[in-house]
Amino acid sequence: MNIRKIRESLGRVKTSCQRRDFSHALYLLIASLKELAGQRPPTDLRSDFREAINLVGSDPQFKELSANPLIYKPGAERELLTLLIQIYQTLTGKKNTESYEEALERKLKIDHALRDGKHFLSRRQIAEAEACFAEAIKNYRDEHALFLMIARAYIEIKEYARGLGYLRDGLKHAPNDPNLLRLADECLRMRTESEK
Repeated sequence: MNIRKIRESLGRVKTSCQRRDFSHALYLLIASLKELAGQRPPTDLRSDFREAINLVGSDPQFKELSANPLIYKPGAERELLTLLIQIYQTLTGKKNTESYEEALERKLKIDHALRDGKHFLSRRQIAEAEACFAEAIKNYRDEHALFLMIARAYIEIKEYARGLGYLRDGLKHAPNDPNLLRLADECLRMRTESEK
């Protein structure tokens, strides 16, 4: 049992709740309970657990997922862990479930916004293009190529800095994507050459 690690994770539960990132708060609480390895937490750690559990239990998303209130009882950590894992699986399953029709509609929105953005770029109407690309990214789920296509459109009109910005955003979602990495290197090289 790593008490320092548990205390840090429980402290981050509060930060995640303040940022309205319920799934991360729940994940951190589960990780803290797992770190106990079936043992009872030391007395000085119980107040940290109590506070984190109250924060997670009072979140509107928790109330949506569980009919029962979340109450901390020292000695019942295993049962609590099992319950929280079930809630987390329901939450992540719900988030990742998308019907064929919903996926199709979302991808069509991305395609239209991307097409319109490219059209505005061809006329050098950057602000309008940016609004379209923002709309496309709003509908993004795991289509990493979207960042690649937007970046290429900017590179074509020699707007290397903007293209690089989209490539960096793409790499946040897919850090090892070879196409994003390759184009980012190429874009950096072109920007450096254009500044000479």
